Parts: sequence; C-alpha cells; structure tokens
Amino acid sequence: MSEAAKKVKELFQLVSSTDRVLVAVKPDPDSLSSAWALKRLLTGKVQVCQVAHVGDIGRIENRAMVRLLRIKTERLDKVDLTGFTRFAIVDGQPDQFVNLALPKVDIVIDHHPVVSEFQTDFVDIRPKEGATATILTEYLQRAKINVPRPLATALCFGIKTDTNSLTRSATRHDVAAYAYLLPKANMRYLRQIEHERISRSDLELLARAIKEVQIRRSFLYVFLEGPVPPDSLVILADIFSGVEATTVVAVGSTYRGRLVVILRGQGSRADVGRIARTAFGEYGSAGGHRVAARAEIRFSQLPEGVSGDNPASVGAWAKKQVQANLSSRRKPEAQKST
Repeated sequence: MSEAAKKVKELFQLVSSTDRVLVAVKPDPDSLSSAWALKRLLTGKVQVCQVAHVGDIGRIENRAMVRLLRIKTERLDKVDLTGFTRFAIVDGQPDQFVNLALPKVDIVIDHHPVVSEFQTDFVDIRPKEGATATILTEYLQRAKINVPRPLATALCFGIKTDTNSLTRSATRHDVAAYAYLLPKANMRYLRQIEHERISRSDLELLARAIKEVQIRRSFLYVFLEGPVPPDSLVILADIFSGVEATTVVAVGSTYRGRLVVILRGQGSRADVGRIARTAFGEYGSAGGHRVAARAEIRFSQLPEGVSGDNPASVGAWAKKQVQANLSSRRKPEAQKST
C-alpha cells in the first residue's frame, strides 16, 4: 500500500458521518484548491465540510479563480465555529496562522517544513513536495474519487503557482499529479486565471516599489511604508525575483499591526526558508522553502527600539536581520527584548 493510500485510510478512520469539518486556509491557489480537494474527499464521509479563509482574498488571480470556478469559501471570522466538531488546516500549520482562533486542530496537510511542534490527530507534512495540491491529488487518486473539471482546474493552478510552472522545487510527484489533472482541466478558464495577474492598484504599488529598491551584491531589498496587503507583497517579490544576478529578494511592509516580509530565492546557495526562520523565527511566524518564504511579526513582538509607529525603524531592522542571515555562518545582530 502506498503512503498516500495509508494516509487516506487513516483519514477516513478518523472522521465519522456525524462530524462537521471546517477547513481553514490562507487564500492562495494551492491552499484553496487543496481545501476544495479535501472537501471533495470527505463528501459522504462527514455530515458537513466547509472551507473558510483567513482575511481577504486580495490577489487578482485568486479572486478570478474563486469567481470562475465557483469555489465556496467564507471569511473565517464570519463563521460560527461552535457548530463544527473537527478542524483542518491545509497548506499551512497552526503556528503559521496569525490571529487564527480555532478551538483545536485535528487535521494538518502541508508541504512546508515543520517550524514548531504541535499536537493533532492526523498529520501529513511533506516538505519535499512542491505543492499541497499534489498531496491532495494523490489522495483523490488513491480513494478512486472522480475529480470534476472545476476542481481539476483549481488543482492545476495550485501546483503551477507553487512550483512556478514546475520549474521551482517540483518533484516527480508534482509532475505526475499535474499530468493527471491537466486533461481534466478547463483550459480556457486556466488561461484566463493565469492572465489576471496584477491589478491597477498593484501596478501603482510596483511603481512605488521600484523607487525603493536597494541592491547589495546579489541581495535585493524593498520596504514600503504601509499598510500594504501581504498578497501585494507576494506579487512584488515574484516580480523582483527576476532581476538579473539576484539570488535573494526580500519585500516587506506593515499591515494591520504586524510586519510582513516575503522572501524569494534562487540558485544553489540561496535558502530563504532558513533565512526567514533564523532572522525572524524568535519574534513571530516565519518559515518556508529554499525558494519561497514568509515572516509575520506583531508590533508587540518587535525588539526594543523598533516601533510599529516608526516604519523607517521597522524597515531598517528587517533589512538588517535578513542581511545578517544571508550566510549560515552569521547570526542575527539584534536580540529580542525581555
């Protein structure tokens, strides 16, 4: 029996027909498609399975994906949690959700490295995989559950997004899952979703960001006075990762009482997941892969002398932390206050 088949059996044994399951996600293509796949997997096994996302669906292609494929999801803070018996997180882990107010977490399915330990009834974490959508696609295959065209389209987009069209951190499992899904997908919708990449407001933000670019050797840094939504920072980081001779990109800003830094890396020497963890892990939520990572720190967790009311000090500190950790032999210079 394959590992995926064992996990499907374990998952089915965990839930019952009276369970009401809530799947919580941060609304990006991999997360949304994986949550939808889990809902499809549990249909008929539980009484109810609902998808809920944290915050707004900001990026224009994510909104297009939800609209065109009619993905049913609600804002988590608008959902009455008392009606659910089990809670799941896909494409993430409990410590990576700032302000996540779930009473418990029963199921975790993810492709990011484990940052801190947590207790849950079911866990399947595979850091080597390029996308969580790959894991859920394997589940559907092993359970012999038909994948409808809209779901196949979503899973295709999820895999493409997180692996940069199978060119970044993609494994043979990602390639196999994508090859299985592609003939089932709606190619017209897939092209349309991929085409809607940047909004006019993000275009204006890009113009601002270009003026703030700082480059030192192969490190590119941008900090924008906030508030700037994290989804917009992701777009900027992806754009700047294409700058010539750049191996590490960090784009940051403040948003709703916290510092957010998005990192991108390329080349054998870059490991932005490690950089994020060592630079920001003791202050807040931080982690990711070699080529893509993220850190979120509440203003109250910033070190002494760095204030959320002073964007310049926040930006300078974030830059200093990343620079201090570009080499694994170097340590952060700032120490957290007690």
